[in-house]
Amino acid sequence: MTLPATSRGFTLLEMLVVIVLMSIGIGLVGFGLSRGLHSASERQVVAQMVQTLRTARSAAIISGETTEARFDLKQRTFQAPGQRVQQWPAELGVQLNTAADLDSAFAFHPDGSSSGGNLVLFAGERNWRIDVGWLTGSVKSRALR
Repeated sequence: MTLPATSRGFTLLEMLVVIVLMSIGIGLVGFGLSRGLHSASERQVVAQMVQTLRTARSAAIISGETTEARFDLKQRTFQAPGQRVQQWPAELGVQLNTAADLDSAFAFHPDGSSSGGNLVLFAGERNWRIDVGWLTGSVKSRALR
Protein backbone atom coordinates (compact mmCIF):
# COMPACT_ATOMS: atom_id res chain seq x y z
CA MET A 1 0.00 0.00 0.00
CA THR A 2 1.44 3.39 -0.94
CA LEU A 3 0.81 6.64 0.83
CA PRO A 4 -0.38 9.71 -1.02
CA ALA A 5 2.34 12.25 -1.91
CA THR A 6 1.05 14.84 0.60
CA SER A 7 1.83 12.71 3.69
CA ARG A 8 5.36 11.53 2.94
CA GLY A 9 7.33 14.07 5.06
CA PHE A 10 7.94 17.66 6.02
CA THR A 11 8.21 20.52 3.60
CA LEU A 12 11.29 22.68 3.46
CA LEU A 13 9.29 25.61 4.85
CA GLU A 14 8.23 23.58 7.90
CA MET A 15 11.82 22.56 8.56
CA LEU A 16 13.01 26.17 8.31
CA VAL A 17 10.32 27.34 10.75
CA VAL A 18 11.41 24.69 13.27
CA ILE A 19 15.09 25.67 12.89
CA VAL A 20 14.29 29.37 13.36
CA LEU A 21 12.20 28.67 16.48
CA MET A 22 14.95 26.48 17.95
CA SER A 23 17.55 29.19 17.26
CA ILE A 24 15.45 31.81 19.03
CA GLY A 25 14.92 29.50 22.01
CA ILE A 26 18.61 28.65 22.31
CA GLY A 27 19.52 32.34 22.05
CA LEU A 28 17.14 33.26 24.87
CA VAL A 29 18.44 30.49 27.10
CA GLY A 30 22.04 31.52 26.40
CA PHE A 31 21.28 35.16 27.21
CA GLY A 32 19.58 34.23 30.47
CA LEU A 33 22.41 31.90 31.43
CA SER A 34 25.13 34.48 30.77
CA ARG A 35 23.21 37.10 32.75
CA GLY A 36 22.82 34.67 35.65
CA LEU A 37 26.54 33.85 35.62
CA HIS A 38 27.40 37.56 35.61
CA SER A 39 25.11 38.18 38.58
CA ALA A 40 26.65 35.23 40.43
CA SER A 41 30.17 36.58 39.91
CA GLU A 42 29.08 39.95 41.36
CA ARG A 43 27.61 38.24 44.42
CA GLN A 44 30.86 36.30 44.79
CA VAL A 45 32.89 39.54 44.88
CA VAL A 46 30.56 40.94 47.56
CA ALA A 47 31.03 37.74 49.60
CA GLN A 48 34.83 37.97 49.18
CA MET A 49 34.82 41.57 50.45
CA VAL A 50 32.74 40.56 53.47
CA GLN A 51 35.14 37.69 54.16
CA THR A 52 38.13 40.03 53.88
CA LEU A 53 36.64 42.38 56.47
CA ARG A 54 35.79 39.50 58.82
CA THR A 55 39.29 38.08 58.41
CA ALA A 56 40.82 41.43 59.39
CA ARG A 57 38.57 41.60 62.48
CA SER A 58 39.54 38.06 63.52
CA ALA A 59 43.24 38.84 63.00
CA ALA A 60 42.96 41.89 65.28
CA ILE A 61 41.28 39.91 68.06
CA ILE A 62 43.73 37.00 67.81
CA SER A 63 46.92 39.08 67.54
CA GLY A 64 45.89 41.74 70.06
CA GLU A 65 46.92 44.47 67.60
CA THR A 66 44.92 46.83 65.42
CA THR A 67 44.69 45.54 61.85
CA GLU A 68 43.35 47.07 58.66
CA ALA A 69 41.44 45.79 55.65
CA ARG A 70 42.62 47.95 52.76
CA PHE A 71 40.63 48.91 49.65
CA ASP A 72 42.38 50.57 46.70
CA LEU A 73 39.65 52.28 44.70
CA LYS A 74 41.96 53.24 41.81
CA GLN A 75 43.44 49.76 41.32
CA ARG A 76 40.11 48.08 42.27
CA THR A 77 41.80 45.82 44.84
CA PHE A 78 41.22 44.82 48.45
CA GLN A 79 43.27 42.89 51.00
CA ALA A 80 43.18 41.66 54.58
CA PRO A 81 46.45 41.34 56.54
CA GLY A 82 48.36 38.23 55.55
CA GLN A 83 45.99 37.50 52.66
CA ARG A 84 46.52 37.81 48.93
CA VAL A 85 45.39 40.93 47.07
CA GLN A 86 42.03 40.44 45.36
CA GLN A 87 40.54 42.49 42.56
CA TRP A 88 36.97 43.34 41.67
CA PRO A 89 35.75 43.68 38.04
CA ALA A 90 35.79 47.08 36.32
CA GLU A 91 32.01 47.06 35.78
CA LEU A 92 31.46 46.93 39.56
CA GLY A 93 31.52 50.40 41.12
CA VAL A 94 32.56 50.76 44.77
CA GLN A 95 31.96 53.70 47.10
CA LEU A 96 33.82 53.61 50.43
CA ASN A 97 32.63 55.50 53.52
CA THR A 98 34.98 55.25 56.49
CA ALA A 99 36.94 57.40 58.92
CA ALA A 100 38.80 60.19 57.13
CA ASP A 101 42.17 59.48 58.77
CA LEU A 102 42.19 55.89 57.50
CA ASP A 103 42.03 56.87 53.82
CA SER A 104 40.63 53.72 52.19
CA ALA A 105 40.76 51.16 54.98
CA PHE A 106 38.73 49.77 57.84
CA ALA A 107 40.61 49.45 61.14
CA PHE A 108 39.74 46.63 63.53
CA HIS A 109 40.85 46.74 67.16
CA PRO A 110 41.74 43.90 69.57
CA ASP A 111 38.51 44.34 71.54
CA GLY A 112 36.48 43.56 68.38
CA SER A 113 35.46 47.14 67.66
CA SER A 114 36.30 48.92 64.42
CA SER A 115 36.51 52.31 62.76
CA GLY A 116 33.07 51.62 61.28
CA GLY A 117 31.70 52.63 57.92
CA ASN A 118 30.29 50.99 54.84
CA LEU A 119 30.92 49.99 51.27
CA VAL A 120 28.30 50.54 48.58
CA LEU A 121 28.72 48.40 45.47
CA PHE A 122 26.77 49.02 42.29
CA ALA A 123 26.53 47.30 38.92
CA GLY A 124 23.80 48.56 36.63
CA GLU A 125 20.54 48.45 38.56
CA ARG A 126 21.87 46.08 41.24
CA ASN A 127 23.28 47.56 44.46
CA TRP A 128 24.74 46.06 47.63
CA ARG A 129 25.78 47.59 50.91
CA ILE A 130 28.35 46.18 53.33
CA ASP A 131 28.11 47.71 56.80
CA VAL A 132 30.90 47.56 59.38
CA GLY A 133 29.68 48.34 62.90
CA TRP A 134 32.00 50.58 64.89
CA LEU A 135 31.09 49.25 68.33
CA THR A 136 31.05 45.52 67.63
CA GLY A 137 33.02 45.36 64.39
CA SER A 138 30.27 43.20 62.89
CA VAL A 139 30.21 42.94 59.10
CA LYS A 140 26.86 42.56 57.35
CA SER A 141 25.89 42.75 53.70
CA ARG A 142 22.55 43.24 52.02
CA ALA A 143 21.19 43.80 48.56
CA LEU A 144 19.65 47.23 48.08
CA ARG A 145 17.85 46.51 44.78
